[in-house]
Amino acid sequence: MIVARVLATLTVSGCLLLAACGSDSSTTFPDDVKAGDDGDGNGSSSGFGSSGNDGDGDGDGDGATCAGSVAQTTKPKVDIIFTIDNSGSMNQEMAGVQTNINNFVGKLGGSGLDYHVILIVRKTGGGNKICVPEPLAKPGCADNPPIFRHIDRSVGSSDIFNSILTTYDSTNASLEWGKDLRDDAFKVVIGLSDDGRNETNETGFDASLLAKGAGQFGTADKRNYVFHGICGWTEGTTAPSTTRCNTADGPGVGYQRLAILTGGLIESVCKTDYSSVLDNIGKGIVDRLACELGYPTAEAADPTKVQVRMTPAGKAAQTLVQVTDASKCDANPTGWYYDDPAKPAKIILCKPICDTANSAQGTKIEALVGCKGVGPK
Repeated sequence: MIVARVLATLTVSGCLLLAACGSDSSTTFPDDVKAGDDGDGNGSSSGFGSSGNDGDGDGDGDGATCAGSVAQTTKPKVDIIFTIDNSGSMNQEMAGVQTNINNFVGKLGGSGLDYHVILIVRKTGGGNKICVPEPLAKPGCADNPPIFRHIDRSVGSSDIFNSILTTYDSTNASLEWGKDLRDDAFKVVIGLSDDGRNETNETGFDASLLAKGAGQFGTADKRNYVFHGICGWTEGTTAPSTTRCNTADGPGVGYQRLAILTGGLIESVCKTDYSSVLDNIGKGIVDRLACELGYPTAEAADPTKVQVRMTPAGKAAQTLVQVTDASKCDANPTGWYYDDPAKPAKIILCKPICDTANSAQGTKIEALVGCKGVGPK
């Protein structure tokens, strides 16, 4: 019996995002690759040993051969919607964003994320405005499709939520950005304001956003977006806090509550170093997506016959432990789980083993399909 094995291979080479480092080309291995290359000689459930010619590596002990191919892997996609209050008190903060935005997206790209950016803030006319420099934008602050689009709209001090909702499907084509979103991308919404005293209906905003785009932002039970708030929150206080930081006009309690609701970050608008503010937001984006592998759909992979292994450069392969969900990761730090066990789209590594893999140059992660392992813990 020939048991098909598909290898979704990813190599970490100076980047944080595992799934982004994989091969995009398909390679078929010869059919005479023998079981002993991966088997332990006993048909054990691990399937990975250094000796033996009788095991097949699929854990059923039948001595069959596993043929293999390198499946195409996909980079996790993220669409970032960055909305900035451009009222008169925001000149310093806007300058900080303009200076640091290329470093921000550069680190996202360096981690392997497939990112697109939509920026909603005034670009022309009087008052505060932002001209995004190259390479994110094209010369003269021009859009750089499909990577970057600047929605030239003035955003008031309590207008973050409204600006996002009304421009999403605006009848004015120059303001409409909903059509630019990718259905299979995770959405990151960033709101930056030193006020927001009237932005208190975060639950209404959440419900309205979830209703957009036929589920592009997910559902209340399973959101496909996160909100990061850069607002008048005072560092060291427990969010949501009504204590505003010293240069803010308001604490942005609604932004704080929305960040908590969606699992996002809260940053203080009063910081003077916006490189650190955007670094923290960028790290939050990478941390959320960096441990995801695209599920190997080649040859209609059976979710019950998938193993995941990690091979550090120059070291032996380690079979990772399948767990039912993230709650089991503390007890199984070398674990992995499906986003949906019944119909998986992603293989998600538990954070401890993901951090280990990301910290070591040349680490390879493989999803072995067709070789049954032990059931999830």
